[in-house]
Amino acid sequence: MPTHPPQRVLHFAARVSACVALAAGTAQASHYSFANISDPSFLTRDEQRQLGRAGILDTATLLKWTASAPRRRWLAQHTTLAPERLELLATQCDLLRIEGIGPSVLVVLQKAGIRDSRTLGRADATELLTHLRSAARGTAMAQKLPQTDTLATWIRTARRLRPVLDLAD
Repeated sequence: MPTHPPQRVLHFAARVSACVALAAGTAQASHYSFANISDPSFLTRDEQRQLGRAGILDTATLLKWTASAPRRRWLAQHTTLAPERLELLATQCDLLRIEGIGPSVLVVLQKAGIRDSRTLGRADATELLTHLRSAARGTAMAQKLPQTDTLATWIRTARRLRPVLDLAD
């Protein structure tokens, strides 16, 4: 079981990790992994507030603290978020590691059956576009879906990502 630092250490670590990524040139504006947790549309204001009190200020830190079952249990005890909700947030943050995937596309990807980067890495771009069209039907995203070549790039990226999630399959 991991040792969990106090909230002020988590808060400081989130800021340091974002600064290190910016200095190293690994964080990009279109890459959501270092987005402030108030930005993603998949978090309610109450969830943002609770996570902020736990020192989680960005999606990279949220992924770190939701990637494993023991950490999700710890975070659930220190917030009112259920472990199942934290697992869903973990899968969402995992997909946000892929450049070009933002909160709006993320919702459609998950409706189309793409749970996380591992699932995306096993997808076929043409079939995925068909599923995305079905999942986005009747929404504003239906007109903004990525093309097959973009999906193929995301799939290749997902295959190269280091697995970070410990999920019940």
